[in-house]
Amino acid sequence: MDNWKSLYIYFISGTGNARASAGWIADEANRMGLRTVVQQIDRLESIVFPQPGEKALIGFAFPTHGFNTAPLMLKFLAGFPAHLGNKVFLLNTRAGMKLYKIFMPGLSGVALMLPAFILWLKGYRCIGFRQVDMPSNWISLHPGLRKKVTESIFIHCEKIVRDFAGNILSGRKVHRGLLRLPVDLLLSLYHRL
Repeated sequence: MDNWKSLYIYFISGTGNARASAGWIADEANRMGLRTVVQQIDRLESIVFPQPGEKALIGFAFPTHGFNTAPLMLKFLAGFPAHLGNKVFLLNTRAGMKLYKIFMPGLSGVALMLPAFILWLKGYRCIGFRQVDMPSNWISLHPGLRKKVTESIFIHCEKIVRDFAGNILSGRKVHRGLLRLPVDLLLSLYHRL
Protein backbone atom coordinates (compact mmCIF):
# COMPACT_ATOMS: atom_id res chain seq x y z
CA MET A 1 0.00 0.00 0.00
CA ASP A 2 1.20 3.46 -0.87
CA ASN A 3 1.01 6.12 1.82
CA TRP A 4 -0.05 9.08 -0.28
CA LYS A 5 0.31 12.49 1.30
CA SER A 6 -1.42 14.38 -1.49
CA LEU A 7 -3.56 13.97 -4.58
CA TYR A 8 -3.40 16.11 -7.70
CA ILE A 9 -6.21 15.81 -10.24
CA TYR A 10 -6.03 17.56 -13.59
CA PHE A 11 -9.27 17.63 -15.56
CA ILE A 12 -11.06 19.04 -18.55
CA SER A 13 -14.82 18.90 -18.80
CA GLY A 14 -17.28 19.84 -21.51
CA THR A 15 -20.65 19.11 -19.88
CA GLY A 16 -19.48 18.74 -16.27
CA ASN A 17 -19.15 14.95 -16.12
CA ALA A 18 -15.36 14.84 -15.74
CA ARG A 19 -15.56 17.74 -13.27
CA ALA A 20 -18.08 15.82 -11.15
CA SER A 21 -15.91 12.69 -11.29
CA ALA A 22 -12.82 14.63 -10.21
CA GLY A 23 -14.84 16.12 -7.35
CA TRP A 24 -15.99 12.70 -6.12
CA ILE A 25 -12.41 11.43 -6.13
CA ALA A 26 -11.26 14.55 -4.27
CA ASP A 27 -14.02 13.99 -1.66
CA GLU A 28 -12.74 10.48 -1.02
CA ALA A 29 -9.14 11.74 -0.76
CA ASN A 30 -10.17 14.46 1.69
CA ARG A 31 -12.01 11.88 3.77
CA MET A 32 -8.73 9.93 3.98
CA GLY A 33 -6.87 13.06 5.11
CA LEU A 34 -4.92 13.73 1.91
CA ARG A 35 -4.07 17.22 0.76
CA THR A 36 -6.01 17.55 -2.48
CA VAL A 37 -5.48 19.83 -5.46
CA VAL A 38 -8.07 19.72 -8.27
CA GLN A 39 -7.32 21.81 -11.36
CA GLN A 40 -9.13 22.52 -14.59
CA ILE A 41 -6.42 22.45 -17.26
CA ASP A 42 -7.89 25.01 -19.61
CA ARG A 43 -6.73 27.56 -17.03
CA LEU A 44 -3.12 26.81 -17.95
CA GLU A 45 -1.65 29.92 -16.35
CA SER A 46 -2.38 28.71 -12.81
CA ILE A 47 -1.43 25.01 -12.89
CA VAL A 48 0.23 23.70 -9.73
CA PHE A 49 2.40 20.56 -9.88
CA PRO A 50 3.61 18.27 -7.09
CA GLN A 51 6.94 19.22 -5.55
CA PRO A 52 9.94 16.90 -6.04
CA GLY A 53 9.88 14.22 -3.35
CA GLU A 54 6.23 14.87 -2.45
CA LYS A 55 4.38 11.58 -1.94
CA ALA A 56 1.66 12.44 -4.45
CA LEU A 57 -0.74 10.45 -6.56
CA ILE A 58 -1.56 12.18 -9.83
CA GLY A 59 -4.81 11.73 -11.73
CA PHE A 60 -6.30 12.89 -15.00
CA ALA A 61 -10.05 13.07 -15.76
CA PHE A 62 -11.39 13.92 -19.20
CA PRO A 63 -14.23 13.25 -21.63
CA THR A 64 -14.04 10.95 -24.62
CA HIS A 65 -13.81 13.06 -27.76
CA GLY A 66 -14.27 11.29 -31.11
CA PHE A 67 -13.31 7.92 -29.54
CA ASN A 68 -10.09 9.50 -28.30
CA THR A 69 -8.80 11.80 -25.59
CA ALA A 70 -9.89 15.44 -25.83
CA PRO A 71 -7.19 17.36 -27.77
CA LEU A 72 -6.58 19.86 -24.94
CA MET A 73 -5.81 16.98 -22.55
CA LEU A 74 -3.40 15.44 -25.06
CA LYS A 75 -1.61 18.79 -25.37
CA PHE A 76 -1.47 19.10 -21.58
CA LEU A 77 -0.07 15.57 -21.21
CA ALA A 78 2.56 16.19 -23.89
CA GLY A 79 3.83 19.17 -21.87
CA PHE A 80 3.36 17.56 -18.45
CA PRO A 81 6.63 17.45 -16.46
CA ALA A 82 8.35 14.07 -16.24
CA HIS A 83 9.09 12.25 -12.99
CA LEU A 84 6.95 14.21 -10.50
CA GLY A 85 6.14 10.89 -8.88
CA ASN A 86 5.72 7.57 -10.47
CA LYS A 87 2.06 6.63 -10.16
CA VAL A 88 -0.93 8.06 -11.99
CA PHE A 89 -4.52 7.16 -12.77
CA LEU A 90 -6.75 7.92 -15.73
CA LEU A 91 -10.51 8.36 -15.77
CA ASN A 92 -12.45 9.12 -18.91
CA THR A 93 -16.14 9.84 -19.18
CA ARG A 94 -18.15 8.52 -22.08
CA ALA A 95 -21.74 8.43 -23.31
CA GLY A 96 -23.73 6.03 -21.14
CA MET A 97 -27.38 5.12 -21.55
CA LYS A 98 -30.02 3.25 -19.62
CA LEU A 99 -32.37 0.64 -21.08
CA TYR A 100 -35.12 0.01 -18.57
CA LYS A 101 -33.07 -0.87 -15.45
CA ILE A 102 -29.88 -1.82 -17.30
CA PHE A 103 -27.04 0.70 -17.44
CA MET A 104 -25.50 0.55 -20.92
CA PRO A 105 -21.79 1.26 -21.48
CA GLY A 106 -20.45 3.88 -23.84
CA LEU A 107 -17.41 3.59 -26.09
CA SER A 108 -13.97 5.05 -25.41
CA GLY A 109 -11.82 4.09 -28.36
CA VAL A 110 -8.20 4.87 -27.41
CA ALA A 111 -9.15 7.53 -24.84
CA LEU A 112 -7.28 5.71 -22.05
CA MET A 113 -4.45 4.12 -24.01
CA LEU A 114 -2.93 7.18 -25.66
CA PRO A 115 -2.60 9.15 -22.38
CA ALA A 116 -1.18 6.04 -20.65
CA PHE A 117 1.45 5.72 -23.38
CA ILE A 118 2.41 9.41 -23.18
CA LEU A 119 2.74 9.20 -19.41
CA TRP A 120 4.70 5.94 -19.62
CA LEU A 121 7.20 7.68 -21.90
CA LYS A 122 7.57 10.34 -19.18
CA GLY A 123 8.35 7.74 -16.50
CA TYR A 124 4.93 7.26 -14.91
CA ARG A 125 3.15 4.00 -14.11
CA CYS A 126 -0.62 3.94 -14.42
CA ILE A 127 -2.24 2.18 -11.45
CA GLY A 128 -5.82 3.00 -12.43
CA PHE A 129 -7.77 2.95 -15.67
CA ARG A 130 -11.51 3.65 -15.48
CA GLN A 131 -14.24 4.62 -17.91
CA VAL A 132 -17.36 6.19 -16.45
CA ASP A 133 -20.61 5.95 -18.40
CA MET A 134 -22.17 9.30 -17.59
CA PRO A 135 -25.43 10.41 -19.26
CA SER A 136 -25.04 10.62 -23.01
CA ASN A 137 -25.43 14.01 -24.64
CA TRP A 138 -24.96 12.65 -28.15
CA ILE A 139 -28.35 13.93 -29.28
CA SER A 140 -27.55 13.63 -32.98
CA LEU A 141 -27.63 9.87 -32.35
CA HIS A 142 -30.58 9.60 -29.94
CA PRO A 143 -33.29 11.77 -28.38
CA GLY A 144 -32.37 13.65 -25.22
CA LEU A 145 -32.54 11.64 -22.00
CA ARG A 146 -35.32 12.28 -19.52
CA LYS A 147 -34.33 13.96 -16.25
CA LYS A 148 -35.22 10.86 -14.20
CA VAL A 149 -32.95 8.68 -16.38
CA THR A 150 -30.12 11.21 -16.27
CA GLU A 151 -30.31 11.42 -12.48
CA SER A 152 -30.28 7.62 -12.06
CA ILE A 153 -27.22 7.30 -14.33
CA PHE A 154 -25.47 10.08 -12.41
CA ILE A 155 -26.16 8.39 -9.03
CA HIS A 156 -24.97 5.04 -10.42
CA CYS A 157 -21.74 6.63 -11.73
CA GLU A 158 -21.02 8.43 -8.46
CA LYS A 159 -20.88 5.10 -6.64
CA ILE A 160 -18.57 3.64 -9.30
CA VAL A 161 -16.19 6.62 -9.15
CA ARG A 162 -16.11 6.67 -5.34
CA ASP A 163 -15.32 2.92 -5.30
CA PHE A 164 -12.58 3.47 -7.87
CA ALA A 165 -11.15 6.32 -5.76
CA GLY A 166 -11.21 4.23 -2.59
CA ASN A 167 -9.29 1.45 -4.32
CA ILE A 168 -6.56 3.55 -5.91
CA LEU A 169 -6.12 5.74 -2.85
CA SER A 170 -5.65 2.59 -0.78
CA GLY A 171 -2.85 1.51 -3.11
CA ARG A 172 -4.77 -1.11 -5.08
CA LYS A 173 -4.46 -1.23 -8.86
CA VAL A 174 -7.65 -0.89 -10.88
CA HIS A 175 -7.30 -1.90 -14.51
CA ARG A 176 -11.01 -2.34 -15.23
CA GLY A 177 -10.72 0.15 -18.08
CA LEU A 178 -8.57 -2.32 -19.98
CA LEU A 179 -11.28 -5.01 -20.16
CA ARG A 180 -13.01 -3.36 -23.11
CA LEU A 181 -9.78 -2.50 -24.90
CA PRO A 182 -10.26 -4.96 -27.82
CA VAL A 183 -13.74 -3.54 -28.59
CA ASP A 184 -12.53 0.03 -28.19
CA LEU A 185 -9.53 -0.51 -30.49
CA LEU A 186 -11.72 -2.06 -33.18
CA LEU A 187 -14.12 0.86 -32.89
CA SER A 188 -11.26 3.33 -33.22
CA LEU A 189 -9.97 1.62 -36.34
CA TYR A 190 -13.46 1.48 -37.86
CA HIS A 191 -14.06 5.15 -37.01
CA ARG A 192 -10.86 6.16 -38.83
CA LEU A 193 -11.87 4.37 -42.08
